Amino acid sequence: MMVQHTQRTCHYAARFPNTIREYRLKSGLSQRKLAELLGRKRNAISSWERGLTLPSVPLLLRMAKILGTLAESLYMEFYSTFRQEGVVANLAGA
Repeated sequence: MMVQHTQRTCHYAARFPNTIREYRLKSGLSQRKLAELLGRKRNAISSWERGLTLPSVPLLLRMAKILGTLAESLYMEFYSTFRQEGVVANLAGA
């Protein structure tokens, strides 16, 4: 099965921005194959990639292992606690 490398447009704004698709493509996996490895349906993978829903923590950790990365790299915005402006403001106020 051919893996599509072109950017897809989404009609909805991503509520949970992520890099699942990029890591999946680097690993050479289709949505269907990743879904099989995780015991889910392809629609779940699609929904996660589009940022409409979130995987459970155990699934996120398994997916990261399959994709050869850390869970933090799949959802960077959840792990960046400080914004550059906020760091300066917090340090000045402390």
